[in-house]
Amino acid sequence: MGTQIGSLLHFIHQLDVALFFTVNHARSPFLDAIMVHLSDFKFFFPFIAAFILYRMIKGSNRERIMWIVGIVAIVTSDALCARVLKPFVGRMRPYVDLDNVYLYKSGKWILTDPGFRIAVKKSFSWPSCHSTNMWTAAFFIYGWNRVYAIPVFILALLVSYSRIYLGVHYPLDCLGGFLVGLVWGSLLVFIAKKMIDLFEDFYK
Repeated sequence: MGTQIGSLLHFIHQLDVALFFTVNHARSPFLDAIMVHLSDFKFFFPFIAAFILYRMIKGSNRERIMWIVGIVAIVTSDALCARVLKPFVGRMRPYVDLDNVYLYKSGKWILTDPGFRIAVKKSFSWPSCHSTNMWTAAFFIYGWNRVYAIPVFILALLVSYSRIYLGVHYPLDCLGGFLVGLVWGSLLVFIAKKMIDLFEDFYK
């Protein structure tokens, strides 16, 4: 039984590595530029912040509570990912373990080799915090407004892809972000709705 589980885990890892290289090596100058921006939250954060501010002003008290809890959901998902899950799982990033990874680091592209991997600072990989945060936001918004959730789902998918393309995460890291985001976003929207029920007289 133990041998079978070990073989299955080995197969999953090999498949994960193969999928990683497929995405990471499917390159073009256009994708190089786009993927860097997709992984940089500063690129689209002003648009998201402006939209949330607009809805906080124009929306109902019910919607304001949802947005506030949504912000809490994303902040806590990032802490859960970085401070709890990554150290617990302890998986290293692909550029730490693999050669011939196209890695975007410090504003330039690097092709990893044994010398680079020896010198580079070790960093945990599972789950991807970028993916976790984006999928948490997507599933949280989906829980109360499916129309608003559509562009966030698309953005979460693109951000997850960018993390593989940039050489900083395996596909399973991003799948982990999806699963954590699904659970955490759904849990926080449930809490938000309970809060609204408790303060129903206030927000009407």
